[in-house]
Amino acid sequence: MEYKAIQFEIIQATIPFCWKWIVFLDATRMRTGIALTRADAVLDAEFTIDKALDSRRARGNAA
Repeated sequence: MEYKAIQFEIIQATIPFCWKWIVFLDATRMRTGIALTRADAVLDAEFTIDKALDSRRARGNAA
């Protein structure tokens, strides 16, 4: 899946009622997490992407 040009994956875990999300920030960095529903996993991944992009913008403005 893709959100704001950043790839992420949602995977159903082997544990029932558990979804894992993985956000690929760049070639060497990624963030992961676990959610109870698929919808929550998507929201968590999108929130993580938004935070990463905000952080990049803040660093760009400080320079």
